[in-house]
Amino acid sequence: MARQREKNSTDDYRTLNISALNRKGLLRAGASFQWEWWRRGEKVASIGIAIENRHGMRLRYRSSRYNSEPVQHDYPVTITWTPCHLGGERPWFLCPSCGRRVAKLYNGGVFACRHCMRLNYPSQQANKGDRALNQAWTLRHKLGCDAGPFDFPAQYISRPKGMHRTTFAKRIEKLARIEEKAMADTVTAMQKLGIRIDGITH
Repeated sequence: MARQREKNSTDDYRTLNISALNRKGLLRAGASFQWEWWRRGEKVASIGIAIENRHGMRLRYRSSRYNSEPVQHDYPVTITWTPCHLGGERPWFLCPSCGRRVAKLYNGGVFACRHCMRLNYPSQQANKGDRALNQAWTLRHKLGCDAGPFDFPAQYISRPKGMHRTTFAKRIEKLARIEEKAMADTVTAMQKLGIRIDGITH
């Protein structure tokens, strides 16, 4: 049975993804640029981003709601880095609202994490009884990971401090198997509900 919509979805908000910024080579100290959102070939919004240093950026933009006057925003967002399981480092935002380490921020006037915004992933709304997806979330939380399967694959999760390497490797292997099934189940459920899935990739 499909889950009743208790919260808004992450798809309802413009998203700032630090992995996307990193892939484009934009997390360079001194870099300043416009980040834009497009819909059907038309630009619908943009914000100014200034990378102040390795551990911080500044967001500058205007927002307005309904008939209210536009509000000018100018505030810092902290960046932190963690080692990847396969080498290198992965950047994260620290949510400006709660300080939680997250891969994505959502614009509700001020950018914040999905926990502060009380947002669900579309897949969580699509199928409450999806056992594999629920198991995946449980395992990720036990590994100290707040990001979901749609944020990045299991093999990029960092080993928690104090966890034995063999134990960690076994848990990652188990998680990867479960998430492969969860992805297939989620795609099927979302297709039945008519939800677009072209953005779900690994």
